[in-house]
Amino acid sequence: MIRQLFQRKPGYEAQVLAEAQSLLDDGLDLDFVLGLFPHDEEWLESMLQTSAAIEAAYAGDSASYYFEGSLKAKFLAAANRPAPAPIVLPAPQYSGLRTAVASMGVVSGAAAVGVLALGFITAGDAVPGDWNYTFKLANERLEYTLSRGDGRVDVQFRQTENRVYELQRLTRRGDVSVSTLESLEREARALAELSKVQPLDDVQKARAKSLAEQGSAVFTEARKQPEIDAARVDAAAAAFSDAVATALGAPVKELPTATATATASPEPQPTRTGTPEPSATAEPTGTPTPNPTGTATSGPTGTSTAAPSETAEATTTATTQPQESATTEGSSTAAP
Repeated sequence: MIRQLFQRKPGYEAQVLAEAQSLLDDGLDLDFVLGLFPHDEEWLESMLQTSAAIEAAYAGDSASYYFEGSLKAKFLAAANRPAPAPIVLPAPQYSGLRTAVASMGVVSGAAAVGVLALGFITAGDAVPGDWNYTFKLANERLEYTLSRGDGRVDVQFRQTENRVYELQRLTRRGDVSVSTLESLEREARALAELSKVQPLDDVQKARAKSLAEQGSAVFTEARKQPEIDAARVDAAAAAFSDAVATALGAPVKELPTATATATASPEPQPTRTGTPEPSATAEPTGTPTPNPTGTATSGPTGTSTAAPSETAEATTTATTQPQESATTEGSSTAAP
């Protein structure tokens, strides 16, 4: 099975030549064989003559015994001939300076490769002014060059969003420059030009609207920066809005900016709480003590009961006035 995959099949000319040669081997005449193949007579005649000459040369006299013996002796003599000694070249002598220079070159190359790798790895969050921002731009250009179709539109969207994000970070740091605004305008114009060739779909249009909102908010904050002219920021904002509107195919509406307004908060009103009313407590009843007399005997004494006190009315600063309880004491004395 595997042999059949790699086996070459003979072509048309090879098949014709093999068939004609077999007819010649069977003893037929050359002219008769050529007459059987009138369309291939031109190239077939030369091939058959060549094969006949090879057969004639092979059928000649064989080599003599003496020739074979002399040839064998020459081969044996060549085998017994000693081989020349190999030439050994001495190792070159390197000086310490050359070794140090070579080592420094290797270390410098490794450091350069490390810096390049570190720059490309950490360039994702770089902003203008950072040491690795150039690596970020180079990576974006390479990604844009290798992209095609809808992928290129997505790449351009991502690069424009990166410029907006960088402007936002620089605005927070107070380091906005004219070159940053120009970079954002350039990316927005590239997006608009690309949208003319490759129309945006619904998802990309929604992404463009979100980009317009973010750009409007960033430009609003950039106008507050004292180190850059507000008129230049307004011009960049207008160019950005026009580019996004071109990409969308419709004008971009200005988004209202929310301003904080002070609202009066209601003051808490004191709530009146009821003052607990003091409860009237029963006063202890007085128990009369017998008055001693000379010979008198104490008679039965009456016991008095405490009269109930009235309940005081509750007011904010009212005080309970206790009511005196009258006690009645009766005593009887025995006459002598």
